[in-house]
Amino acid sequence: MKEEIIPTLGLEKDFMVIRCSEAINHFEPKKDSFRLANGAFIVGLKGTMTLSMNLTQYEITANKLLTVIPHHIVQGHSITDDFEGYIVLFTPSFAADINLLRSNLPFMAEMRYNPMVSLSDDECQLFTDFCEFFYKIEGNELIDSSPEIRKGLLSSLLYTLGALYRRQLPQVQVEKTSRANIIFKKFLGLLVEHYAEERSVAYYANELCITPKYLGSICREVSKKLATDIIASAVILDAKAKLHNSELTVQEISNSLNFPNASFFGRYFKRHTGYSPMQYRENI
Repeated sequence: MKEEIIPTLGLEKDFMVIRCSEAINHFEPKKDSFRLANGAFIVGLKGTMTLSMNLTQYEITANKLLTVIPHHIVQGHSITDDFEGYIVLFTPSFAADINLLRSNLPFMAEMRYNPMVSLSDDECQLFTDFCEFFYKIEGNELIDSSPEIRKGLLSSLLYTLGALYRRQLPQVQVEKTSRANIIFKKFLGLLVEHYAEERSVAYYANELCITPKYLGSICREVSKKLATDIIASAVILDAKAKLHNSELTVQEISNSLNFPNASFFGRYFKRHTGYSPMQYRENI
């Protein structure tokens, strides 16, 4: 990705298309984790990019389309040298201005839980043509001076993506619909919203109207992980992003994650990573 995008938590431009093949040298998968303030669509054409979104891992390969909902936590894991694809980024306010996410995409809730779809060759080519056109007009004086044109372009893309998702929803909905998977996805959704304030299994179990023991068994069944480890992974992911992508002090990061003090935060971070916060910052 372009250098100015990876270390930041948001995109200043209302709409941008990135060719991954040109930006790959700026991607450091082991280090790049952040809460993306923008919405994004990532399509793979060649090679493999592996990343986690809200603690769930996805592998983007040829003809795979991943939708990133605004404010989700994103962490890079790996990317092959031959990876090619496009990333479409847009700010929530830009989409809200034309009521796209509410009116034109009634299936957005389903996309939140099933963000990856497979495209046929023709569908992938259509998406690529959209991206290539957007890429070519980037910086055009007429386009930049007319927000309505940019909104119209994004609207046409989202309507097309809507048709693709609606076509696949019946197939997607029959996959992973067990009660355990449904509860686990709800747990991850709650976790992303509340991990900075709540780190107890009991809190999330109460919100889901189940017992902590049952939530723990669901986590082990679905993810093979302890509920406490999943909660900790969200907290540590945020902390690492702030240590890497900001100039916040350890005390400020501790405060942002609702720890009683920096010392407690430091012990928590070291227990889960093997490093103190400052050691991590100095060695990344």
